[in-house]
Amino acid sequence: MKRSLSLGLAALATLVVIPLAKGSPGLAQLQNRGTEIVQQVLRPEIKLVLQAEKQVQTLDEQGKPLIAWQQLEGEATVQPQDVLRYTISSENAGEMAAKNLVITQSIPSQMTYVLATAVGNDGAKITYSIDGGKSFVAEPLVEVVQEDGTVAMEPAPAEAYTDIRWDFAQSLEPEVVVQVAYNVTVK
Repeated sequence: MKRSLSLGLAALATLVVIPLAKGSPGLAQLQNRGTEIVQQVLRPEIKLVLQAEKQVQTLDEQGKPLIAWQQLEGEATVQPQDVLRYTISSENAGEMAAKNLVITQSIPSQMTYVLATAVGNDGAKITYSIDGGKSFVAEPLVEVVQEDGTVAMEPAPAEAYTDIRWDFAQSLEPEVVVQVAYNVTVK
């Protein structure tokens, strides 16, 4: 009985030593599983908040116009030609950095983008779409027929813009907030 127990323990010890001596594939698999579990628990968690403000013009003491922004909440009423500013705040509420953060915002069909008003912090690359978000470029161009019948490529008019995209090259670290904004005019 003692002999068979000794042989059994010796066989078990050999089975444990052999994987460790051969580069430890069993240990490597355990380490990989542990890394996968940590990555599943520690993920970036991006929270987006969209705010809208209406441009309000007032006059100062000298009668000069002043521009202010009034927060719009709930079911706000706007009129044609009102200028609105949309601001999107993006926060990484997770435990890991968010890589390749891209924010895409459609321009509502009842609004027209105000050219050159899109801004973003942390070096965001801003591109635009004039085809419903199928493609994005820094300076959209459209074909325009000239008086002589030739076709020339010209900058797209504001009415043609359908989407804006902000592409952040740097990772968004945990608890960091970035903001992007753009203006539109109500049709």
